[in-house]
Amino acid sequence: MPDIQLLVADEQNREALATLVGERYTAVCEPELQPCDLHLVDDRSLPQYREALVAHKREQRPVFCPVVLIRRDDTAIDVDVADPDPGPDVDPPLVDEILTAPVERIPLFRRLSNLLVRRSQTETLRERNERLEEFAGRLSHELRNPLQILDGYLELVYRRDDRAHLERCQRAVDRMDRMIESTLELARTGDVDTDLEPVSLPRVVDDSWEATASDEATLTVDTDRWVAADEDRLRRLFENLFRNAVEHAGDDVTVTVGDVDDGVYLEDDGPGIPADERDEVFDQGASGSGGTGLGLAVVEETVAAHGWKVRVTEGTEGGARFEITGIDDVDEGQNRH
Repeated sequence: MPDIQLLVADEQNREALATLVGERYTAVCEPELQPCDLHLVDDRSLPQYREALVAHKREQRPVFCPVVLIRRDDTAIDVDVADPDPGPDVDPPLVDEILTAPVERIPLFRRLSNLLVRRSQTETLRERNERLEEFAGRLSHELRNPLQILDGYLELVYRRDDRAHLERCQRAVDRMDRMIESTLELARTGDVDTDLEPVSLPRVVDDSWEATASDEATLTVDTDRWVAADEDRLRRLFENLFRNAVEHAGDDVTVTVGDVDDGVYLEDDGPGIPADERDEVFDQGASGSGGTGLGLAVVEETVAAHGWKVRVTEGTEGGARFEITGIDDVDEGQNRH
C-alpha cells in the first residue's frame, strides 16, 4: 500500500485528512520529511518544506515523486506546476497537482491515483534501465574469456594451418551463445533457470582453468566429486574464481581446489583478502585491481541459485580461500534431476 505523507500545519485538518487518506493508503503524519510515495502539503506548511521537497525530488530522479498542494481560495502562493516532460537536465517542479480546500473525497482520490500510477511506471522504468546496465556489464565481462580463447586458437589455425584447433574455437563460440542466452533471460526476467544434472567437478574445474589461467599459473585439483549442478553456471563460477585469483595474485599464481565436508574449496597463494573486506567482496562493483567487480557477484549469484553457501577466509599460504558448502554429491550414472 502506498505511503502518503501529510504535511499539514493545522492538527485538526491533518487528522481529518489522515482519516480520509487512510481509507485507501497509509497516511504518514511525521513532522520530518519522509521518503514516501507521495506528499500532500498545505499552503501554510509549504515554505517550511519547500527546500526539502525539491531536494527529495532531485535525489530520486528518474523516479517520479509527486507533491500535491492544498491551498485556500484566498491564499496567493508562488509555485511552478509540473511540466509533463521537463527534460533530464531540468530540476523537477515542486508541485504536481493543486487541490483547493476544503478537499473533496472523489477529486482527491482521482488525483492521488493518477499520480501514484505515474510513480509506479517510473519505478518500473528505472528497474528496467538498471537491469539493462547490469546486462551490458555482465555480458561484456562474461564474454571476455571465450573471445580471448577464440582469438588465440584462430591465430594458431591461420599461422600454422592447424585445423585441430577449430574444435576448441567451436566450443568457445557455443559457450558465448549460451552466455548470451542466459544473460538475455536475466535481463528480461531478473532470473535464470538452474538446470541440475550430475556433473564431474574435476572436469569442470579443468575446463574452467583452461579457459582462464595464464601459462605461468599452476592448478592442483584434489577432488573426484560428482555433484548436482547446472554445468554451464558451475563452469562460469570457477572461471570467475580463477580469473579473480590471476588478477589479484599474479600470472604465476598457484591455485588449489579440494574437498571440504559438504562442499569444495578454492584457494590461492596470493596476498589474500583483509578480514574487514571479506563481507563486501561479493558486492557488484567491488574490485581491488581495476576490474569490473562483476566476477565475484556472479559467483555469489550462482551459489545462491543452487541453494549453496559461500564464505571467504584465509588460505593455508595466506592467500584467499573460497569455501562453497551445501553441495549435494551424486553418483556418476544418476539420472538427470
